[in-house]
This record gives sequence, C-alpha cells and structure tokens, in this order.
Amino acid sequence: MKSLIASLAVVTTLLSATGLQAQAPATPPASYMMCMACHGMDGKGMGAGTPTPMAPPLSGSKLAGFADGELMASIVFTGIEKQDAKFLGIMAPLGAALNDAQMAEVLTFVRSNFGNKAPAVTADQVKGWREKYNGKPMQKRADLEAKLK
Repeated sequence: MKSLIASLAVVTTLLSATGLQAQAPATPPASYMMCMACHGMDGKGMGAGTPTPMAPPLSGSKLAGFADGELMASIVFTGIEKQDAKFLGIMAPLGAALNDAQMAEVLTFVRSNFGNKAPAVTADQVKGWREKYNGKPMQKRADLEAKLK
C-alpha cells in the first residue's frame, strides 16, 4: 500500500511539473444525481452496456450551452420523446422533481462543467420558464436541434 501511495505521489508530481495534470471536476450538486443516471457522472452519457447510449452526452453539448439556458430548461420541464434508436431512453420531464433553486443549480452546473462554458442560470429565470413550459408536451430532438441553427 505504501508503494502504491508513493507511486501516485510521483505520478502526480510529474504531471504537475509537466502541466499535464487535469483539473479536478467540480463536485456536482445533489440535484444532478437524477441526471447522472442517464448522462453519467462525467456527463458523457451512460452506455448501458451497448453501443447505443442511454442518453446523449452533456459534455460539449450545444443544447446545454445555448443562449441563456431557456432551451435546456425547456428540455428538463417537458422532456424529449423517443423517435429513433439513437438513444435507448427518453428524456423524462423532471421539472416537477426540482424546485426553482435546484433546477437553477443543476442547469448552472451542467452549463459550466463537462467542457461547457455558458453563463449561470438563476432561480428567477427558472420560475418564468416553469410558467411557460409547465404542462407542455414532450419535445422532439430534431426540433430542439433546429433551434440551434
């Protein structure tokens, strides 16, 4: 055990000295835990043991980083229906499971981690979006992607 710890210390020192040490990922908020089931702790999307992932990656996601966050919030409120075999699951509507502060926290976390660099989302923004999207039908992935163009 001591030799393993010593080896890790040497590797860490070498990586630091060469500038190759990766930044530690931010600790996700508790509100991200339900997202993690499909999108993974690393935001790369869970593979579910098959070549077809459970959900798309959040890392580098154009949807996650788009504008002020409303598009991503609309996805969390309404979900995304399954239309093809690109992903195993649907995106279930999760707005009812999160209060405004929790949703702002998880949206901000995703928008500022996993290689994403988008501005924070506030609870006041979420409140307005909740009123706009509450009760709306599930969205289609193609419609969402078209909004990015």
